[in-house]
Amino acid sequence: MTAPPAPPPPDQEKLREQVAEDVARRIQPQLTAANKTFLSQFNPAIGFIVDDVFSYSDHERANNEFRSGEIGISASVDPFARAYGIINGTPDGIDVEEAAIVTTSLPYNLTVKGGRFFADFGRLSKFHDHDLPFVNRPRVLDEYIGGESQADGLEVNWLAPLPQYVTLTGGFYNKLGAENDRLDNTVSRDFSKFTYLGRAAGFLNITDEQSLDYGASVAYTPKVAIETDHERQLYGADFVYRYTPLSQASYHGFVLGTELLVNREHRPVGGFPDEPTDELLVFKRRDAVGLYSYAEARLTRRFYPGFLFDYTQAVDGGEPSTRAYSPYLTIWASEFQRFRLQYTYLDAPGNHENQFFLQWTVIIGSHVHSFRDR
Repeated sequence: MTAPPAPPPPDQEKLREQVAEDVARRIQPQLTAANKTFLSQFNPAIGFIVDDVFSYSDHERANNEFRSGEIGISASVDPFARAYGIINGTPDGIDVEEAAIVTTSLPYNLTVKGGRFFADFGRLSKFHDHDLPFVNRPRVLDEYIGGESQADGLEVNWLAPLPQYVTLTGGFYNKLGAENDRLDNTVSRDFSKFTYLGRAAGFLNITDEQSLDYGASVAYTPKVAIETDHERQLYGADFVYRYTPLSQASYHGFVLGTELLVNREHRPVGGFPDEPTDELLVFKRRDAVGLYSYAEARLTRRFYPGFLFDYTQAVDGGEPSTRAYSPYLTIWASEFQRFRLQYTYLDAPGNHENQFFLQWTVIIGSHVHSFRDR
């Protein structure tokens, strides 16, 4: 058995300490300079997106619409949370579209989000306008949700420990929908007047080349003041099928997406009057159904032709449904610049017209292509 090495003589140990002190003294200026620049890691990642649309329609004629200039910022707060914000400037003014805190290290696969964010309802209602696969948000999302699913509140997500990706989400918000005028973000309320959300979503590998995203959502408001304290229920089911051939790059393939929405609430017979009135409104429960479906072929890195169908029943009832048919072509000049051409035939009550759109979107700075856009 080999004996352990003898400790170095005292003089040799003293020499090592002197050498270490000399090296530390020599590199101190470089360490000081590095510490001065190290502060840059505390600056959040920043990106800026410009979205502009030129449109022409039979009735409203031509318009060059600056749709938004959006600043996105995000950073880790500490090992336990991150925060992000989306500030959006439009012709109507400047708005904090999202500002949220998200936990990153809770046990049991839990994540908690709080602040203002896009609630986890459905599929495309969580997308910003410039992130949509086509130019305009489907009308059914505008009518039933209120555009983007913006919400002020709290959301808890649980990732199930299963071989396939499955998540469950529960939410508690002032209201759901950026343009939802049934409720008001600025006033306090009883717990019965908040909106509660539940969603189950998952991802399934069908084959090595085919996959399916799927989900089901429900939003429930026990009492809606504008509708004489009646309840409102909104149900949704969505799926996105993808085919990505293994023999080609990931930007080749085919995408098919569909979302079905069912809205149940009490609405006044004949709709709300345009002007305030002292007349007693008579409410009746209305069920309305809407959906959109789109297909997109990814032919090359630059060219993505597609088609969108949109169907919406009026929430007030008593009117014919609205349909829209929209072929479109997305052209990627680069990862940071995109053009989109779209034609829409709108078949709405009292409005049958042709619409043409040219969208130009550019990105500078930090941006992320998420899992949903793969």
